[in-house]
Amino acid sequence: MGTSRVLTAEPARPREEAGGNGGRLDLGAAYDAHAGALYRYLLTLLANREEAEDALHEVMLGLLRRRGGGQIRDLRAYLFQAARRQAFQAMRRRRRDQEASAVLSWVDLEACDPADRDLAIDLDRALAELPAEQRGVIALKLGEDLTFREIAALLDLPANTAASRYRLALARLRRLLESGES
Repeated sequence: MGTSRVLTAEPARPREEAGGNGGRLDLGAAYDAHAGALYRYLLTLLANREEAEDALHEVMLGLLRRRGGGQIRDLRAYLFQAARRQAFQAMRRRRRDQEASAVLSWVDLEACDPADRDLAIDLDRALAELPAEQRGVIALKLGEDLTFREIAALLDLPANTAASRYRLALARLRRLLESGES
């Protein structure tokens, strides 16, 4: 899978199991509608493009393999929860194999104003130091412009927990950037 399709996927309305497709899911439409956001979320959690692509494939394969498991009430929430599980499995494998993780660059340094490059590099380093759960909430809040209620639904956690992770992440980023520790 090329990342260009993932990152430029146009949102589409997938026919979910309860829809008018004979009780079946249109996997292509589901992929087109959700793959871009899922990939960005996985990339934020894993900080590794190859692992994010692999995890996205596993999420979609899991959806394809899913048979007789009942209807999916909220496909988007189901996919984000599956993505989260895949990301944590990948992190456990990485830890177990003691592989070094790649650092995600949140900023396109080529497009960045030269006067802001040092700050952008510091921000990248500070974000890499956040726990994956906090980076994930930051990505969904700032990158996908979701509310805490929407983030909570996608990640299957209380809205207060999503808001708390966001506040903790911002406070830690602020400390890291002010202290120059990143």
